Amino acid sequence: MIDDIDREELNRSSTTYLPWYVSQDPTPKQWAFLTAPYPEILFGGQAGPGKTSALLMAATQYVDVPGYAAMLFRRTYQDLSLPGALIDRSHEWFEGKGVKWHEQTKRWEFPSGATITFGYIDSENDKYRYQGSELQFIGVDELTQLLSLE
Repeated sequence: MIDDIDREELNRSSTTYLPWYVSQDPTPKQWAFLTAPYPEILFGGQAGPGKTSALLMAATQYVDVPGYAAMLFRRTYQDLSLPGALIDRSHEWFEGKGVKWHEQTKRWEFPSGATITFGYIDSENDKYRYQGSELQFIGVDELTQLLSLE
């Protein structure tokens, strides 16, 4: 376990890279999540270990790569836009850093052309809205809420 996080040292010694857009240094649990060598990862637990920030960090890892596209989901748009939730946190991290916010599509566009988009799946039929999307990263905040869709 990592006791003292040195972002620059970890960026040099790891395949995980956090671009300067990420304005929060990861905790040891977040680094474990970010560096896990698996294509699918669940990061659970009670409030407090930084799951939402870790998800946004993970989506941001490749925004320097042209054509990269990430999508982050919650059950409803209202859940995405609550204070401290994904969209609010992304504005704290990205505004003033040359990243363009597209309000209508709920999408950040980075100077490389990479994007992070926010979506919701409030009903069974909402999943069809995203068919055909070419995404390199998909993250779900509060997955257990989506599992209860009827």
